[in-house]
Amino acid sequence: MAVISISSVVAKLDACQRTVHVEQGDTCDKIGADWSVSTYQIEHVNSDIIDANCDNLKIGEVLCLGIKGQDCKATYVVKAGDTCDNIVESEGISLATLLANNPNTGSDCFIHTGEVLCVADCEVYKTGGCTK
Repeated sequence: MAVISISSVVAKLDACQRTVHVEQGDTCDKIGADWSVSTYQIEHVNSDIIDANCDNLKIGEVLCLGIKGQDCKATYVVKAGDTCDNIVESEGISLATLLANNPNTGSDCFIHTGEVLCVADCEVYKTGGCTK
């Protein structure tokens, strides 16, 4: 049985830029599309409660959507037929930046329909601020 300190949960929520309560039918991709936050960011920020496949969300659970100074709000929802090349071209960013902001895609940029990508014009998790 895992024991989670209430003070650590409160501290985490205090650092959050935004939060959301999980509702019936939510997935990380759905929450990302609804709230303009990348799938990676949701999973990364909530890694203490969400498993690698994001298939253990609990109704009513509070998720942190972004940490102050590292909250990518520039997002793109992957459509059928999209490739990383056409996404970087349409969004005007480099492939290196796309991969840095979405490390879950791997170096080969494996993406799936419905996934929400951070398409900021800088490395959000290193710089903490971008123009887009």
